[in-house]
Amino acid sequence: MTQAMHGERTGSRTGRPPLEIGKNGDISFRKKGDRWVARTSVRDRDGIKRDVTASGETMGAAKRSLERKLETRAPVGHKGLTSRMTLAQAADFWLSHRAKTGLARRKGPVKPQTLAAYSDAIRLLIVPELGGVRLGEVNVGLLDAVLGDLEETGLSTAQARAVLSQIFGLAVRHSAMQGNPMAFVTPAQREEREVESLGLNEVQQLRSLVTPAARRKPGFRGPGAGLQHVTDGLLGTGCRIGELLALQWKHLNLDGDVPTAIINGTLVEPRKGYVESLGRQESTKSKEARTLILPEPVRQMFLVRRQATQWTGAADPVFASRNGTWTWPNNIRTSLRAVVKDHPDLLGTTPHTLRRTVGTFIAHNNGLDAARAQLGHADPGVTGRRYVATRPIAPDHRLTLEAFFEG
Repeated sequence: MTQAMHGERTGSRTGRPPLEIGKNGDISFRKKGDRWVARTSVRDRDGIKRDVTASGETMGAAKRSLERKLETRAPVGHKGLTSRMTLAQAADFWLSHRAKTGLARRKGPVKPQTLAAYSDAIRLLIVPELGGVRLGEVNVGLLDAVLGDLEETGLSTAQARAVLSQIFGLAVRHSAMQGNPMAFVTPAQREEREVESLGLNEVQQLRSLVTPAARRKPGFRGPGAGLQHVTDGLLGTGCRIGELLALQWKHLNLDGDVPTAIINGTLVEPRKGYVESLGRQESTKSKEARTLILPEPVRQMFLVRRQATQWTGAADPVFASRNGTWTWPNNIRTSLRAVVKDHPDLLGTTPHTLRRTVGTFIAHNNGLDAARAQLGHADPGVTGRRYVATRPIAPDHRLTLEAFFEG
């Protein structure tokens, strides 16, 4: 007994156009014993049609079983994305692909912390909101609505947007989509925030607050000078916190006429499934090493630190813990937060605030390009937009402008 649904069964007929690649024909049914068997044919990437069957206790059950089989079936000769894949499946495939192909595409592996950030965007935003949508069902309107709703709740969608665009780009290359819909999605509405940096008086106030004497509590030992040294190191270099804490003694030249620090690495904090433990990465965020000339007070700080520690080997951390291990960046953030919590003018100060403060001071006194070189930015636009606060009063250019009125 054989029945057909949705028209005639797939078969070869004169004048009938062939199935499109990756598509299946009509579904037919037949009774086999006490079960129903659903059958269809799928035209694979090699152009050959292959039968796919599934069974069930009823005709409807057999049809549903076949549809599930079609959804998960990998086409013969195809190991990539297909239009039937859900976004959850596609995201998983893309993340694995991204990890494996990073070496060829970027002349180096994708950093584990970068993969962890991608994974977070997939797990926290993409899968909960779009995980069950198939690639063939994705459209601009759907993405606009979902991303817009997320942004209205105050969530940032920047990482999710970047990941979605790359997933769809890979889908286009695998012929699973005709185009990348993210190219037409309404851009995220970004509020331009003023760059926050400290003024000179605030810097001096902060430096006084991080001293051991100011932080000492009656009846308790310590604290040491670690936070004070890190604060001065940040203010004297403009480094990222991970870059400063990744310094080893071999990177410092403290005994020459011009004291220097070579910035060529950063600390990477653990990320479950990607980074097992705190460790040094042998490149900075911008991948370019830079040598910074140290102010004399910072040279003296490093000399004091070298004199006071037992960890003075070439590969030992400059800011070593008592056990000679790396100092956790998050511990510095926590300590700094505790120091400024009762001082309204300094509330919200982080290690990155000090980096922006350095960028602002150098840009205003020595120019934007000098600030870019100190901070290690490849793009001077990044320095200007994100690391230099505006002046309340423009520089005094009276002598220059008065030349127009001479004679």
